[in-house]
Amino acid sequence: MELSPKQKEVWDTFVHENPKILLCSGAKRAGKTFILILAFLAHVAKYEGMGLSFVIGGATQASIRRNVLDDLEVILGKELKLDKTNAISVFGNKVYCFDGANADAWKKARGFTSAGAFLNEATALHDMFVKEVISRCSYKGAVVMMDTNPENPAHTVKKDYIDKDGQRLSSGRLNIKAFHFTLYDNVFLDPEYVESIIASTPSGMFTERDIFGLWVAPEGVIYKDFNRNKHFISRDQIPTSKIEKYFCGVDWGYDHPGAIVVVGMDDEGRLYLVEEHAERHQEIDYWVDIAKGIKARYGNINFYCDSARPEHVIRFRREGLRAINADKAVISGIEEIGRLFKRDSLFVVDEAKRFEEEIYLYVWNEKTGEPIKLWDDVLDALRYAIYTHLKPKARRTG
Repeated sequence: MELSPKQKEVWDTFVHENPKILLCSGAKRAGKTFILILAFLAHVAKYEGMGLSFVIGGATQASIRRNVLDDLEVILGKELKLDKTNAISVFGNKVYCFDGANADAWKKARGFTSAGAFLNEATALHDMFVKEVISRCSYKGAVVMMDTNPENPAHTVKKDYIDKDGQRLSSGRLNIKAFHFTLYDNVFLDPEYVESIIASTPSGMFTERDIFGLWVAPEGVIYKDFNRNKHFISRDQIPTSKIEKYFCGVDWGYDHPGAIVVVGMDDEGRLYLVEEHAERHQEIDYWVDIAKGIKARYGNINFYCDSARPEHVIRFRREGLRAINADKAVISGIEEIGRLFKRDSLFVVDEAKRFEEEIYLYVWNEKTGEPIKLWDDVLDALRYAIYTHLKPKARRTG
């Protein structure tokens, strides 16, 4: 099985130095997970037939299946079915699969002795779960492996483990070894694919993290690729005859503006914010009237709504509106909007005055890595609409 130079470096360190904690962090699609899956299998194989326990941790059972178990099945050439304890049998040992994203997830590993663990997407796991799994790997020779994409440099995975790269135990054994991957480390990727990924990745934090694998804090304006000279268009520039579908995003508000936006998608997948409604101090009756007006103009289209006000969502439904709880994933949704601006595939009618105010004032909180919750009402509604609508397509084609 051919490995990239970076993967071979990881493998050689695993074989010859046997670190207690082995981490691979960096860019997406760089080959981090695959090399650690191989190393984890090799580690389990060392204890073949001994009936020991091992751990695979992931954000959810679905992500463990998608990111780890599917590749394990290909490598081993057999189907791996979880038993009633969420474990699989590998080389005569039991490998328990724990979802570790929640605050109480660490309790699943209590009272558990393990000979090794693989923690996938480590920054998506709760810190207590990570620490508990490490403490449970107490069998002689146990190894803990982690892979992750970079996040805020203050994250505990970076501070507690990656920043301690090269640390040794009193016995001389390497305690922590961390490897940094960039997209360019995956030499097996098609060059045109790499070029496409680079061209479509939003500027700023997303490029630094996703391409170069850097642990950087976000800073400044969030949508760095928005260009008013390209992305603002007049109403007569909207290709109405080519638009195949309309849908809406809804962000509830009162003291801060509530917002409804109407988005059109043309036959080539380009998106257009064609209507913006943003007002303060308006009750639900006002927003029902706005939505009914939109329905009269565009048909019985979807309204992807902020789920924070379920009573408003219910009211919309009672009024015959197709109100759907939006997928509110913040970073993934922002990345999708940013990607569309980078590709010149999202345009905004120049009548959208609240959007024009918000786009340059919507900025990152460098400490938390999240957007500052100001100047985000129309932009949240736009994110709800586009990310929720496009996500099923991404799942089908990804």
